[in-house]
Amino acid sequence: MINEAKYDSEKELEKWVFSNISTFLPSCHLINGFQIKTSSGKGGVPDGFAFDFTNREWYIIECELLSHGVWPHIAEQITRFVVAMKNPESLRTIRDKLFENILKEDNLEDITKQLNTSKERIHQQIELFIESVPPTLVIFIDDTNRDLTDMTQALDVPTKVFRVKKFLVDKRPEYYSPDRNEPVLETEPTEKTQADEYDIIELLGGGKLESSSGRFKCYRLEDKTIVCIKKSKLYEKNDYYWYAISPQSLEYLDECKVTHVVFVMGEFGFVKVPVSIVKDFLANTGVSKNTDGTIKHYHLMISNGPDPELFWSNERPKYPLAEFFQSFE
Repeated sequence: MINEAKYDSEKELEKWVFSNISTFLPSCHLINGFQIKTSSGKGGVPDGFAFDFTNREWYIIECELLSHGVWPHIAEQITRFVVAMKNPESLRTIRDKLFENILKEDNLEDITKQLNTSKERIHQQIELFIESVPPTLVIFIDDTNRDLTDMTQALDVPTKVFRVKKFLVDKRPEYYSPDRNEPVLETEPTEKTQADEYDIIELLGGGKLESSSGRFKCYRLEDKTIVCIKKSKLYEKNDYYWYAISPQSLEYLDECKVTHVVFVMGEFGFVKVPVSIVKDFLANTGVSKNTDGTIKHYHLMISNGPDPELFWSNERPKYPLAEFFQSFE
């Protein structure tokens, strides 16, 4: 006799998921959860973290039961995890815990190969991986409803939701995914370029995180230059890429002694532009202003193609960038 059954607890679901994680997230290095904190110190403990070094992806894993309620329980926990991911201290904690786990389980040689690096650089590469590759939230749950769908679509992180049902078969518990181990819900709120920041740093010769403040990050490359990265999709109607730099970001450029700004041009390539050229350009570009008249953003546009130019209008100076261009192909 086969009957659908309720879980005794979230721990029951978590135990089964961790034993079968490769069915849903192949080739991942799994570690148990630990406390991460928001910038204000609000803590939370996800059930686990999984790392796919080969495909440059990592995941925050949470197991939930729908009966606990989306808004009073699930959303509160998930939101705390999402906010904690914006806290540099939490990312450093994940880096350290991951490195400790790799050493403890004697996986150093395998992970070194997956990251295409040396044992001497593995800690630096793990730090770069955690800091530059945005995580995906993965929720395992017994069922879904409209509230859960609305919540995941509102999150500012990529999210996958997997359903796992429990049945009693001759009074023995068995579990399976009614969606054939594929996500029943999947969101991708941020537009991806062909390469993420990890890949870009590697294309630039490798490096490590130099400084981080909120969304502003800069990296020290092996050639001793310090770069920050700005991304844009291709605006096909006008055939250009558009970027914005705030006055606060300009202050960070000076504080962190950034030497170059890397402008990622959608899926086409990127340009590594000396910060002196960027500042010269900003002195003559268009701006958006706050209600009090102060500058909110400086605007930058880069033309599409292998000979890109930094420009704002035909009446203002243009800066050829072909010598700084590198294609993703």
